[in-house]
Amino acid sequence: MTTKIIDVSSHNGIIDWKKVANYGVSDVIIRLSLGYGDKDVMARRYAIEASEAGLNVSYYHLAFPDTREGTISVDATQEANYFTSLFQEGKMPTPKWLAVDLEQMNNGWDTPLNKTEYLSWVKIFIRQVYSNTGLICFIYSNQPYLDAHLPADHGLGSIPLWIANYNNVSSPRLPKGWSQYFLWQYAETGAVKGIKGHVDLNIVRRKDN
Repeated sequence: MTTKIIDVSSHNGIIDWKKVANYGVSDVIIRLSLGYGDKDVMARRYAIEASEAGLNVSYYHLAFPDTREGTISVDATQEANYFTSLFQEGKMPTPKWLAVDLEQMNNGWDTPLNKTEYLSWVKIFIRQVYSNTGLICFIYSNQPYLDAHLPADHGLGSIPLWIANYNNVSSPRLPKGWSQYFLWQYAETGAVKGIKGHVDLNIVRRKDN
């Protein structure tokens, strides 16, 4: 596996993007926002410097699916609008891809929504992102999480899947409803010149895989 695609957040600290590019990385997916009103403090700097170094730039949103903004529809719509406004109005590089990160938070917080409600939230978020940008928003998660939080007949199988699986396998196990992945985050302890410490590594699915 080659380290052509990485994803980063402010946890990765100061990055020398010229060294990253010279190492052979072609794409970076940057955490742009968390929930509603919380922007990753390094996102704009990362995006501009990575783009200037010749990398393709993409963004992801760490979702907080709930009803804190009133209803499922209002909450999902506001998070989607906040996410897309940051690069559309903030003079940031145009993204190649967009993704929504669906997972339990490091502090233990998880969505209070049931499976039907959660599915509705995700669909509204993806639909609103597409309405705002014309880009289909990928889903980032792992197989156990999606199987535990989505109904088996969720109907999201046409949405590109960015799957996390760090096991030493030839292909990651997929959640119910998907027949293939688009991106595979296969390592969270990768090493790339220009980045101190570990970094996530990803690959695009081969057409024959």
